[in-house]
Amino acid sequence: MSSGMAEGQGEMRQGGSTTARAGEEPATPRRAVPGRFPGAPRRPAGGSAARPGTERRPSERGTAAPVARSRKVAPDPQRGKRGKGGAQRPRQQRSGPPLLDDVTRANYEAIARERGGLRAAWAAFRIRTDDLRRMNAAARLEAVVEDGFDRDTLPLTDRGYAGPGGGRMSVVGRPVEYRATTAQVAGLWPWSVGAGAPLIGTPLGSHLHTGAPVCFDPMNWFMRGSFITAPSLFVLGLNGFGKSSLVRRIVLGGVAQGITPLVLADVKPDYRKLVELVGGQVIDLGYGHGQLNPLAGGVLGAIVPQLDHLPQVQEQVLQELRARQVTLIAGLVELVRGSRVRDFEETLVSTALRILYREGSGFTAAEPPIMENLLEVIVAGGDQLMLDAGADTPGEYQESIKGLRRSLRALTSGPFGAIFNGQTTTPIDTGSVAVCIDVSHIPNGDKKLKAAVMLACWADGFASVEAAHVLADAELGPQRYFQVVMDELWQVLGLGDFMVDRVDELTRLQRGLATSLIMISHTIKDLQSLGSEAAIAKAVGFLERARAKIFGALPPEEIKRLDSTVPFTVAEEEMVTGWSAPQALTGEALKPGQTRPPAPGTGKFLLKIGEDRRPGIPFQMEFTLSEKESGIHDTNQRFSEFNESTDRRGDEGSGAA
Repeated sequence: MSSGMAEGQGEMRQGGSTTARAGEEPATPRRAVPGRFPGAPRRPAGGSAARPGTERRPSERGTAAPVARSRKVAPDPQRGKRGKGGAQRPRQQRSGPPLLDDVTRANYEAIARERGGLRAAWAAFRIRTDDLRRMNAAARLEAVVEDGFDRDTLPLTDRGYAGPGGGRMSVVGRPVEYRATTAQVAGLWPWSVGAGAPLIGTPLGSHLHTGAPVCFDPMNWFMRGSFITAPSLFVLGLNGFGKSSLVRRIVLGGVAQGITPLVLADVKPDYRKLVELVGGQVIDLGYGHGQLNPLAGGVLGAIVPQLDHLPQVQEQVLQELRARQVTLIAGLVELVRGSRVRDFEETLVSTALRILYREGSGFTAAEPPIMENLLEVIVAGGDQLMLDAGADTPGEYQESIKGLRRSLRALTSGPFGAIFNGQTTTPIDTGSVAVCIDVSHIPNGDKKLKAAVMLACWADGFASVEAAHVLADAELGPQRYFQVVMDELWQVLGLGDFMVDRVDELTRLQRGLATSLIMISHTIKDLQSLGSEAAIAKAVGFLERARAKIFGALPPEEIKRLDSTVPFTVAEEEMVTGWSAPQALTGEALKPGQTRPPAPGTGKFLLKIGEDRRPGIPFQMEFTLSEKESGIHDTNQRFSEFNESTDRRGDEGSGAA
């Protein structure tokens, strides 16, 4: 080979990955090898002259510049000789930790295999180190960039990756997965991989393990994704861990998609501010704030005059209206007396309503009667009512209706009468973007009254939904879609077994009404604490019929109760119960103006569908900047000035002392 070619050839080294050309400087400065000086001659690696116990040097350390692919070249016969200019050509130095030659490695293997103690441990350590160095050398040979793009890469050395963020890595963690639409990451299509959480529905947060976005709402997963067979959701979790915030996010996503949310009994209230911000309707019920007439037709009664050209449909609507009114009155009577309505009493209520709405009575859907009028008709009696009661004489009739008369009297006077014995103050407007009925004005201690109001609100809300669909079927209005929120479900179910049937009737019709249903409670114990096995089975059926379940922080006992209904994997059980762990009892008190940190498990949820043990989707809900600024998720507004007020009083006290 000519000397000209020899000058253009690079020097091949054991495990090397780059070539050095004559007259060119190395890409990066090389470290001097202890015991050698620049330009000193070296014995070729791998030759027969290598003595046992000597070590060979690997390739030079990686540099920040892109690494070129190594090429095999012929030996340079002019190596070590003078160049054209007569000067001694500089020799490129080798650097990097040494590799064991075959003989030395064999000796170490024999010591590790046949001996013990420190010598064997040291031999095993040298063998492991040599293995790692060989693997890194092979990796450097493969680290070739040939696509022509300039990018910063961390070079791999025998001690890890060199550069910011580099260093030794004992365990390489799972890479973070990101998700976006093909319009956003068009350059990656079609090399992207689909994950287990579809991008369908309202964005809720990020996956706890992969960081991918998690989207869900019952309506979209039912219609667009076909992942669930009914648009129903049950949210279960301890208080204070973000259940209401999660539902508010789903409600807000529904508003953006044209789905009207109906919060038919806002107890705390949790949804009032959100509905006000989106321009929805807020209805107040309670002492001195508003009334709700159970005998009013509501929206369903208001559409009756619009159906004059469709007499058959009009008659069906009137029958549906009467049936809903009878069911509601029976439910209110059961709440008042604490026991079930007798069969003939429900018939009496139905006959009395028919008498009230007959022609010439003066009562219409626009001018409905009130509870006091219903009581007067039942007390007055008559042939039809006596026949329903099975009484032969007026005296026998009055004796048979004594219990019903007492219950209706309670609904026309006292706390119940203040809300139910009067015309409806503000009817529901289904044309609004959102509706919220605020019942927080009712004292928490009056559980019966609050449950009665919640039951009446639910009945009125579902009747409004039915009215909107009737208008759509008659081509008198657009097709509307609704999202009903039934929060604090335990308050109604805890009043007795008879209330389970009433709620059960409401929850079974939501798919036929093009309405998604969201039920919220704290634990399944709320459903299993009823008086009879039949009532417990029906209450647990609420959870079973919900095709999607979202679980927040739960105690370990709750997982055992849920196992027969919604099985959890071992990892899910540890994860959900771990969210309920309290914060560490360390640190100092918050200073004025400092943000109060949330509990460790706040905002963490597990989404599950189906009844098998397939893993769910764990996610962390994340607030947007607009949500934070609006304050719709701030449920501790009463404590906003706690630090300032207590500190001020403490300063005044110390000054007086």
